[in-house]
Amino acid sequence: MAQAVVTVIENHPSCPLDLLEDAINTCVIDVVRPYLGDAVPSVGDVGDGLIVLGGYQSALSDDDFPWLPRVRALMVSCVDAEVPLLGVCLGAQLLAVACGGTIDIDAAPGLEAGVTDVHWSPDAITDPLFGRIARCCNPLPVPSMHFDAIGVLPDGAVLLGSSAQYTNQVFRVGQRAWGVQFHPEASFCTFRAWATDAAMQESMSPNRFLTEYKEREPHIAATAQMVGKSFAGVVLSSAR
Repeated sequence: MAQAVVTVIENHPSCPLDLLEDAINTCVIDVVRPYLGDAVPSVGDVGDGLIVLGGYQSALSDDDFPWLPRVRALMVSCVDAEVPLLGVCLGAQLLAVACGGTIDIDAAPGLEAGVTDVHWSPDAITDPLFGRIARCCNPLPVPSMHFDAIGVLPDGAVLLGSSAQYTNQVFRVGQRAWGVQFHPEASFCTFRAWATDAAMQESMSPNRFLTEYKEREPHIAATAQMVGKSFAGVVLSSAR
């Protein structure tokens, strides 16, 4: 039997699949890099699942990143076709906007960085992707690094998890499309580069963010495994 295929859209070279790569290794991974000229596939060409990763750009920066409208259109097609989809940070913001929600550029609560605790909603307990995670880990410690945020969820979206600073941390659109504002994929090496850049913008030291990560690194690694393996499980079940 052929392995299930998951297409990964990498929107920025500093935001790779990272820790999630090992976690979804039961699937064949096809990485698409539009910033290098790779074409954004159609829904018929993504295989059995789609992951849209983060990036430094806004979800509305179409003039500077002309592939973003095609990514948003692809995400809507995946929602409609019930192709399993996971949007991470920028990917979650793209999913929200594509399906009729809104984002706040440079959101008023400010930079959310370091390790954030996600508190699950009652709906998360039975969610196909996050149900088991929500039942065993509440709150869930996750790496976070973003200035923009999801303002209003699309109509009909289900809120699954929130942090103290930002409500719309985890949500589902339709039956098999999820957005997470946090970064389950971020290793310490990747996170360190982001923290350094963000701290420079805010004229602060990144040390607090890095210390938080190091103190909870085993939990973060376990979260990456849980999220990745759960998503792979959804993909494999859907492919059957």
